[in-house]
Amino acid sequence: MIKTGGFDAVCFTSSSTVRNLVGIAGKPHARTIIACIGPKTAETAAEFGLRVDVQPETAAVGPLVDALAEHAARLRAEGALPPPRKKSRRR
Repeated sequence: MIKTGGFDAVCFTSSSTVRNLVGIAGKPHARTIIACIGPKTAETAAEFGLRVDVQPETAAVGPLVDALAEHAARLRAEGALPPPRKKSRRR
């Protein structure tokens, strides 16, 4: 699902999460927003050929979430991101 664009965004909180996700599920689809918590994680993502779209100034979860939300809002305002989808009720 990650390779087909089933996720709007992926947040990486460490270099090991980059290695593990790519190793297990493959690289995220090109349209998936890639958010990295800090410079070391972003460097690892780049080494795996991922385009890093979001990196907060402060390497912490709160700023990562805020930066991702701001990025998505900016893309949505520019018309480059579709509106949020309703959650599926399938189980």
